[in-house]
Amino acid sequence: MKKTSKLKNLISKSAAAMLCLCLAAGILTSCSGGEESGVKTTKSVVSLNSVANPSVAADLHFTDTASLADTGITSGLIGLAIDEKTGSFGIKLTSSQQVWSALPLRDEIPEGKSPAINASVVSLKIIGGTEIFYRNSQDNSVAYGTSQITTTPTGADFVYNIFTDEETAKKTAFDKTDIGFRVTVKVELVDGSANVSCTHENITGNPDAFIESLDLLNSFGAYMLSSEDDFLLVPDGSGAIIKTAVYDESFEPLSFAVYGNDPSQLSEESSAAIIPAFGMKHNGIAFVSLIQKGDAAATIKAQKATGISEYNLIYPSFSVTPVHYENETLYVSKGTASDEISLCYRFLTGNNATYAGLASACREQLIRNSVLSTKNVETTNYLPFCLTLTGATTKSVGPFSYLSTLTTFEQANDMLIRMRNKGINNIGIRYTGVFSGGTDSKDISNAKILSRLGGTEKLGELYEYAAAQKMNLYLDVNILSSATDFSGTNAMSINKSDSSYTPVSAVAEYMEEQPAERKLRSLNKLSKLVAGILSDTRYYGFSGFCLNDVGSVLYSDFSSGGMLRDTAADTVAKAIAPLSTGHSTMAVGGNFYMLKNIGTVINVPLKATASQSGAYFTVPFVQLVLHGIVDYAGNPINTEVNLEETLLKNIEFGACPHFEWNYEPVTDHTDSDIFYYDNTINAAAEYYVQANEALNDLRDARMTDHYEVDDGVFCTEYDTGSMIYVNYTDNDYSTLGVVVEARSFLRVN
Repeated sequence: MKKTSKLKNLISKSAAAMLCLCLAAGILTSCSGGEESGVKTTKSVVSLNSVANPSVAADLHFTDTASLADTGITSGLIGLAIDEKTGSFGIKLTSSQQVWSALPLRDEIPEGKSPAINASVVSLKIIGGTEIFYRNSQDNSVAYGTSQITTTPTGADFVYNIFTDEETAKKTAFDKTDIGFRVTVKVELVDGSANVSCTHENITGNPDAFIESLDLLNSFGAYMLSSEDDFLLVPDGSGAIIKTAVYDESFEPLSFAVYGNDPSQLSEESSAAIIPAFGMKHNGIAFVSLIQKGDAAATIKAQKATGISEYNLIYPSFSVTPVHYENETLYVSKGTASDEISLCYRFLTGNNATYAGLASACREQLIRNSVLSTKNVETTNYLPFCLTLTGATTKSVGPFSYLSTLTTFEQANDMLIRMRNKGINNIGIRYTGVFSGGTDSKDISNAKILSRLGGTEKLGELYEYAAAQKMNLYLDVNILSSATDFSGTNAMSINKSDSSYTPVSAVAEYMEEQPAERKLRSLNKLSKLVAGILSDTRYYGFSGFCLNDVGSVLYSDFSSGGMLRDTAADTVAKAIAPLSTGHSTMAVGGNFYMLKNIGTVINVPLKATASQSGAYFTVPFVQLVLHGIVDYAGNPINTEVNLEETLLKNIEFGACPHFEWNYEPVTDHTDSDIFYYDNTINAAAEYYVQANEALNDLRDARMTDHYEVDDGVFCTEYDTGSMIYVNYTDNDYSTLGVVVEARSFLRVN
């Protein structure tokens, strides 16, 4: 058993546009500029009109349990059942006959209640000419008699020919103005999981009709009445639980854009999700769903029932064809972002039906899919201490700006010596602002090491010291963006303007500076760029690269020969792989699609973004997935308002310490400058000793469970048998014959 002292004396300071359906558009025609930029443009002549669904078949939006006929197709503990009447299916647990249904179960609707009818296996938002159609598999295929179910050795294929009206559905030959799409949903039971894939095609050949978005299984497992332990798992920050049995009148529907919002599209803003997964628990059983294909085009949506009049549900929506409305013009992508969608549903029961159990199943699937490495973290004698340093940054004086030096290479060396003398070891230095332009770095293909920091000679001396002390020196690089123009190679937004984004910078915010807007690069020559970076830096002294924008920014490239987000994610992941060959690699942000060859990830969220309540709270879902596979750290501890609580959160979530310091103060108020290293180095050293003792030998262990044992007291368990208790309260807490002091933590082996 290892015990910590109570933490003391830690003080610190702390364009988007909604899609508007009344904007104008006309007949879709390609223009010469549109073909070059990856979009086709439509000049407006009339408003876009939303066309009501002419057919609403109430009976087809619900399933009776008795109607779900067993197919005899099983895998592990699950079996496939089909409802021929509604053209839907359910997944049955063979041990208990409990069922997860694609449509809400009618026999679970409380007497006297008539819930809204919106459940379907597939629902589409279709744009055709000047009209918008919301159509679905139940009302516009099954009801029209244009659906078909075919069983296969491992599952079943559900084919829905979805039309905008019944008259079109009855035709044997289509006019060029008819609108109809074939959506095929394949369900396969493999290795105890249900794999659900979805493809689509235009069956009428109408060149002016396309699917803008597609919702898949929007009511899978939906329920109205909640048991005490029921929850929805959403990918908010580190992960969050929605307790469906806890009434919360202020709750509003949530949406999470996988890998963040696309800077190349002016679409509705959603919170970012770094992992493409979600889950649900109901009546003692749970599922986790991992989006395997189409993840970069996905938004995960969650709805909590208000009382018993609506459903608790969680599902993915996919941007099939990116569009943008602006100035009475409809801009439409030439290609589709999700030609194939694939989800893997894994099911858990009993004591495994927890968010920790869902994380374990998710991690196993990510390893199977080669998204995460099969290797464990290589442990050393000391816990990694992540340190972000700033070389040079932009400062403004009135209308003028200049490059200000905050930490030279010699000063960084001095700082490391002092940290080493205070007992801080295994330091991973992320050195930002060392290339041309400082923190507002220029195009990396032309960037040079800043001479004002000491040039390559002093950089080499710094690296020699770091390597001798078994420290890693990472040069921070932006390979997707630049603070200057790319001279005609910029990615273009869907309305044909140059794409850009403004990065988040804690140092700039503290200095009351605005980081430079960064232009986004065309992705087609990314592999060539990476080769150039490796060639240009081959004589530098450093351990590896810290990939800055790659870990948190993903965009569609509408420049000539560009690509949409799904293809972009694969392109970026493959292009950056050589940067890890023979080097250690760090990343900022942690979008899962690019983690395969990364050793350390910083700025991984340790909390949710939405407001917490009794019905909504943060959990370490991401950390439960990652621990033991990569080292990770949260945002710099010294930038948080409550330093003491942040230190405890790092222990609870198994995170390495991360501080962001400068050798020179960034403000005139040196004593209160949160980035001036002299102000928090002693607190950091005290904390590091405790964190190293508690966490270092667990770095390669799996985090197996996490739960609240009492109000404000949490326990994290590891597969070694170790448990770490964290007490956020002002009172000591007794457990297992030991005492967890107030505002402290305790490890029990």
